[in-house]
Amino acid sequence: MLETRALRNMAFVGHPSSGKTTLVDAFAFALGASDRKGSVGDKTSICDTEPEEQERQHTLQLSTVYGEKNGIGWNLIDTPGYPEFRADTVSAIFATDLTVAVLSCGSGITYNLRQKIDRARALGRGLAVIVTHLDGENADFDGIVNQLRETVSDHCVPVLLPDQSGHGFSKVVSAQETDANWRKRQFDRVMDACEDEEMLMGYLDSETLTPEQFKQYAPGAIRSGALIPVLACNPESGVGVEECLAWLGDFGPHPDTNHASFQAGDEDIVCDRSGDLLGVVFNVKSDPHVGRICLARILRGTLKASDVVGEGKGEKLGGLFHLVGGKSRTNADEIGAGDIAAFSKVERLGWGKSFSVAGKEAPDVEVPRLANPMVAFAVQPKSRSDEQKIGQALTKLEAEDPCFNIEHTELTHELVMHGMSDLHLQVMEQRLKRRYGVEINTSLPRIAYRETVTKPAEGHYRHKKQSGGRGQFGECYIRLKHGEEDSGVVFVDKVVGGSIPRNLIPAVEKGIREVASEGILSHSRVVDVEVELYDGKFHAVDSDEASFKRAGAGAFKDAFAKAGPVLLEPVMLVDIHVPADDAGTVFSDITSQRRGQVIDQSSEADGAVTIIKAHVPLATMQTDHRDLKSQTSGEGGYGMVLDHYSRVPAAEQQKIIAESSKPKEED
Repeated sequence: MLETRALRNMAFVGHPSSGKTTLVDAFAFALGASDRKGSVGDKTSICDTEPEEQERQHTLQLSTVYGEKNGIGWNLIDTPGYPEFRADTVSAIFATDLTVAVLSCGSGITYNLRQKIDRARALGRGLAVIVTHLDGENADFDGIVNQLRETVSDHCVPVLLPDQSGHGFSKVVSAQETDANWRKRQFDRVMDACEDEEMLMGYLDSETLTPEQFKQYAPGAIRSGALIPVLACNPESGVGVEECLAWLGDFGPHPDTNHASFQAGDEDIVCDRSGDLLGVVFNVKSDPHVGRICLARILRGTLKASDVVGEGKGEKLGGLFHLVGGKSRTNADEIGAGDIAAFSKVERLGWGKSFSVAGKEAPDVEVPRLANPMVAFAVQPKSRSDEQKIGQALTKLEAEDPCFNIEHTELTHELVMHGMSDLHLQVMEQRLKRRYGVEINTSLPRIAYRETVTKPAEGHYRHKKQSGGRGQFGECYIRLKHGEEDSGVVFVDKVVGGSIPRNLIPAVEKGIREVASEGILSHSRVVDVEVELYDGKFHAVDSDEASFKRAGAGAFKDAFAKAGPVLLEPVMLVDIHVPADDAGTVFSDITSQRRGQVIDQSSEADGAVTIIKAHVPLATMQTDHRDLKSQTSGEGGYGMVLDHYSRVPAAEQQKIIAESSKPKEED
């Protein structure tokens, strides 16, 4: 088992087509973790092994590659470029010590990449940048460096330089050895993070560092963000790959680097292999051969293959190993603090869960907050066979992705799956079919409207039925008015003089509540009304609970129709992040096309990003993700939560009522 100082845990993030998967494939080959250099294009990537990934030629889930070379152990985590799969990206950043932002020289710094860089910095992780595609026609390494220093931080300093940009790019060279300006800036940035006063005084006199001194202090400077090294390579041709690995191996932060990354409450967790076991799961996978696999960062102690982990009696590990891409693994007898472990057949641990050996309580490790799913589809199994399998299959998919969840909606009686985008849910649908043989139809979910009244009214209904033998009879008089907000249905008994026997009044209330729960205008729940039962009639022989239940329901419908009934719709508080250049288009769309009201607008990231907060009806937001993607060239994103219910405009209300009546007419 390697010492913690010999471990390098790195998450590779970037925009789609930046070259990060190709880079991880190249690193894996250079480390000997793979016997050939994989290729995304010919579907031999060590990382992209899922059919959905190979079909699209894009990473859709994180993949961990472990390798050892020259006494250093590497955990390289490839992450999806598409922002809708951000849960895996954030999880990888959280679990590692260094975030490597892979930046295509031809694309520049995208909003997508900025978001990932900002998330890494917010989580306190060190950051490095590797610039790819330097052999392209419009490649300009110096221009990219200037962009980084202007838009990310002036802590970005080149450490490996290309001999030239463009088709002639053939090698990389050390900035310390060839450029006095960048060498001085590297030293300054490293010393800015140094807390050794004697060392600082010596540097002020000499303005230089020995190779040994730079190697001693650079990891801490990178981990703290004082230095963001910028490296260059071409993973396709292999130019610069070995040099990048060597530089990161020499100077990259390791688990012992003095900068707190993991907390449990007020406690900073120290990487100590002699302490009690503490780990945290950051990813769950489903393998067709070994079943459920948990990926975990070991924070303290040592995890052994024979261990039983989890709460209570715990669960015995089915296997302990390092993953090597999507299909291979290397077994391990034990994996210590600072390393990333994979283990199988532990069913009760999920994303973000801390664990120790059975019998010892594990403190709750603070995990990153993930975005709420933005897109929803109602799900209908295609066949009876699918109906029997769908529940368990969806539960397994839900366990793998914390931004994908399933809901059985009580109000609309639908099975709804929630995700980050159309693409996200399409991929889940494909996995559902391929892995579990379950096929589904999808549609936009019904909106959970509410119904209420706007003015007082009275209602009356007589239920009378005589068909030989004992009949049915019940008669009710009610008053209906608008009640307090969030009061639901308030029933008030004002019957006097025995016009309705006391034992039959609960039946009246039951009839009213059943109608209110089913809805009258659009099959939506009635809320915020007060119903007063004040009179009625009964028959000594024919009156019973069923009769008065129907009488109560009929009287409620009669009063409701007279009381100015209206529909209420859910209005969301929407938080939209878009590139500043697209803010005007998005603002106009909210107010003119989505019946929304902007309540605040601000800027961040030096004005490059605009944040728009607005109240927008959910009905107009169901397809907004598609329009926002078009309006911002895929760069915009949003989150939303229910804020309040508001009256539906009259014209819209008529459409909703007409639409809700169609199934009844067809039946």
